[in-house]
Amino acid sequence: MTVLTYQNFLKRAAQELNHARSSGSHKAVLVVNFERLAELDGVLGFSAVDDILQQVANQLKSALHPADLVGISGRYQLCCLLGELLTDAHAMLAAHKIIRILAQPFAFGRRNIILAPRIGVAIQNQSNHTLDQLMSNASSALRRAKQDQDPIKLFHIEQEDPLLFHIDLWSDLGNAIETGGLYLGYQPQIDIASGKIKSTEALLRWVHPHHGPIRTDKLIQIAEGTALMPKITLWVFHTALRECCEYRQAGLHAGVSINFSADDLRDPELTDLVSQGLALWNVPPGDITVELTETAVMANDAGTLDTLYKLKDMGLKLAMDDFGTGYSSMARMLDLPLDEVKIDMIFVRHMATRHKHDRIVDSMINMAHRLNLSVVAEGVEDIKTYQRLQALGCDVIQGYLIGKAMPLPELIATVNKQSLDFLQTPPRMVTEG
Repeated sequence: MTVLTYQNFLKRAAQELNHARSSGSHKAVLVVNFERLAELDGVLGFSAVDDILQQVANQLKSALHPADLVGISGRYQLCCLLGELLTDAHAMLAAHKIIRILAQPFAFGRRNIILAPRIGVAIQNQSNHTLDQLMSNASSALRRAKQDQDPIKLFHIEQEDPLLFHIDLWSDLGNAIETGGLYLGYQPQIDIASGKIKSTEALLRWVHPHHGPIRTDKLIQIAEGTALMPKITLWVFHTALRECCEYRQAGLHAGVSINFSADDLRDPELTDLVSQGLALWNVPPGDITVELTETAVMANDAGTLDTLYKLKDMGLKLAMDDFGTGYSSMARMLDLPLDEVKIDMIFVRHMATRHKHDRIVDSMINMAHRLNLSVVAEGVEDIKTYQRLQALGCDVIQGYLIGKAMPLPELIATVNKQSLDFLQTPPRMVTEG
């Protein structure tokens, strides 16, 4: 039997599954994807890649049982219907056999090509018996294999498809922006020299009604590159300034740090948004710090650099977040109108126990100070780390030793009942947790 076209595969597979339901036999669908083939389109040409896929399909067909069906279901993808399975485990054995065969370099002319196959497996059962369901579930398993960097994944009915989960969260996030489902938590930043709260970092929070707390990086990943991102930026900026006014009126004379994304810097309306917010909430521009990831500010984009200088001209401070985790170049940093850098917590947390981390932080502090930049250390969780940062000349600390991110009412209540001077006692505002 030759390799089938996709339409013929669907027709034959549907017939086989109908027969299997009446006879009580087991079948499974495998979706086999070759990630490397997409890279070869621009190198070898489309027709060559089509030829490779056809040859691989023939190779796969000859390795399986004669009664199994093999079809080409896309530019870089094959599908198989396995029949005559004695147990469900035989479907996974077949998938592993396919991986062993196709993981070998594929000879194409004078070249050996690595195909990098991944397989999603769906097994026919009472709740998963139509071809449409099996194909969909095998594709879902394949997406999970790619996500987890595994060669094979078996679909489990209780697993939620990551793509559908992402789509649902995107829709729910849009509703949360409109209905007040988001809130900001404020994590204090302490000036080491004075022991006073210098600022707070406004951190976006979302407690999903069904999935519980959604991590901020996941939330931004969902929104970035879509129409939701500017809406979130607008909401965060105005909420942070309004609530900064509230805690300043309550006696906490501190600024606020607000995170902007790479998408935000490319938005031509960003500077107008910031200007309107400053006029509306009357927070001194010098008390507002815009935090940007190292990757965002290091991008060699003239529009991004222009936006940074406009924000700087408005009087705002600019901070490079996650310093040390990206690809900073000293020449690029000299062009940026930065006021501070924030040393990432992956270096700070292990300073007391790992000498190399201590030396890295020391070097970062010295380099930043030579560039006339203030230094904030994130992830400070113990007294030893605080004391070491103090000895190294770090300017500001942030972390659970001082306090977690807390909603505005909790921040105000905490500040009102505790002294702001931490020089006489260990610098802790609230208990961890």
